[in-house]
Amino acid sequence: MKHHQRRSLVTDVLTVQLVVTGVITIMALAGLTWTSGAVIRENLGYWAEQWAGELNELGAPFYRKDRGDAMLEVERFVEKYPEIQRITWYRPDGSVFTSIDKTGIRSASPLAPAMIRDLREKAGGNPPYILTENVEGNHRFHLSGPIWVESFANDGLVDIANGAQTQTTLMGFVDVDIDFSGHQTTFSRSLALASVVLIVLLFVSWIAGHVLMKRAMRPLSELQEPLSRIAAGTAKVTFPPAQHRETEAIITTLSDTLAALQKREQHLLHIANHDAVTGLYSRHRLVSELEAEIVSCATNGTRSAVCFVDLDQFKYINDMFGHPAGDQLLRLAGRQLRDSVREDDVVARFGGDEFVIVLKNVSRPQARAVAEQVLAHMRSLTHVEQGHVFHLQCSIGIAVITSSRFGSHELIAQADMACQAAKSNGRNRVEMFNLSARQNERMVQDIHWTRTIRHALENDGFVLHYQPLMHIRTRKVSHYEALLRLKTNRGLVGPQTFLPAVTRFGLMAEIDRWVVQRAIRSVAEFAKSGVKLRLSVNLTTFSFEDESFASTVRDLLQDLGVPGDQICFEIT
Repeated sequence: MKHHQRRSLVTDVLTVQLVVTGVITIMALAGLTWTSGAVIRENLGYWAEQWAGELNELGAPFYRKDRGDAMLEVERFVEKYPEIQRITWYRPDGSVFTSIDKTGIRSASPLAPAMIRDLREKAGGNPPYILTENVEGNHRFHLSGPIWVESFANDGLVDIANGAQTQTTLMGFVDVDIDFSGHQTTFSRSLALASVVLIVLLFVSWIAGHVLMKRAMRPLSELQEPLSRIAAGTAKVTFPPAQHRETEAIITTLSDTLAALQKREQHLLHIANHDAVTGLYSRHRLVSELEAEIVSCATNGTRSAVCFVDLDQFKYINDMFGHPAGDQLLRLAGRQLRDSVREDDVVARFGGDEFVIVLKNVSRPQARAVAEQVLAHMRSLTHVEQGHVFHLQCSIGIAVITSSRFGSHELIAQADMACQAAKSNGRNRVEMFNLSARQNERMVQDIHWTRTIRHALENDGFVLHYQPLMHIRTRKVSHYEALLRLKTNRGLVGPQTFLPAVTRFGLMAEIDRWVVQRAIRSVAEFAKSGVKLRLSVNLTTFSFEDESFASTVRDLLQDLGVPGDQICFEIT
């Protein structure tokens, strides 16, 4: 599976931090710009009020006396404030009275009637001016106001309690052009410079934060390689030394979890490869070991042997004293068989009271000698059950591994046939498999049945018959039993014909699986037509050596919507 390059957690964290800081910075700069504009407008309003008052005082003499001295005062005022570009005085009718212009760009124009009307209303009012902002979009302002004088309507000495009455006399108007673009440009440059410096500082802080955070998170980064090895299935992993409490807690948890998983895996592996009663290798492990030995003999030119061991009195003890006594006998026989052969040899329980031994790198005479030794050890073993003393006896058949001509199941079948010959010849003896005419005919027949069964499994060559099971007292059919039949050129064949060969060649589990699948599908098909059918299906013990059998049955029942109580398994 191809893994894509993933981003660094440090980079993601710092990127988020940079984005958040950047957004906050932009908001701060925007707020600073707006606040600065508000401050400028507020200050402008303050200065406008101040300038309006001063210009009113300075401009009034223009209309009353010689304006020479007044002009001098005004020029001093204009020089005092470089923001003032031009001042124009108007007569009450709006015509230009006089003007002071720093720019010299254009001459003053008369006031519009609407402006005259608005300015008349400002005389003696508050505020006594009209301020127009951002004229022509270039940060220029117009400050316009009336020029007036106030006088008492009387001498002010009569009826003082009621307040003296004043009279406002309009003398003209004044218009001031103010340019704050220099301040704005200076502020904009300062703001731009501050923004650039801030961005540089953010970038430098991001780099420094990346380095520092990467160094701080190095203990977590060092766990990446051990975790990858664990994910790849490596059991032995060395973790780096912990430098922090958090890292130590993570490493401790991972180590404990890994140890528990290893222990559980070893337990499951032991269960899968060993027989639950005797502790010897299981049939599944036997087949893999035997296949490996066949390859070794074919590659190295050596010989090995397969011994099929059948206990002679197990069925009697099991029937007379129960399964616990039978299990005890099997454990005793298993230990004796294990102790009778070399450590490198393979001993497995094949099923029931049958065992298989794989003798590695032995000749034909050596294999017989080991088998005779096994017989002698088994004869010397006694088992006491409920006051009865039993001497263990067994029959042994031997098949020699010379090349890869025969597979594991065929070799087990040969040793099984030799064992059957030993039992037929009086039991408690050893027989070698010899491919005589009769045995060759049996082997050919078994191989023929094996090929026929495999073809039937792959091409749906089986059929199920349903035998009703009737309750004798009520005469009602309680359920049906599924009976297996094989389709051949000569018609249907019952299982008693082909099952012995199938058992020797290890195909029973596959047949059981086919029968179960077909039976469950049949129940589902009958249910669609309104018939509730309850089936009884025969299973062999081979199905229970298949670890996926239970999950396969469960999935079939769920997928086809068949209730579990409509299927009954009978274990043969």
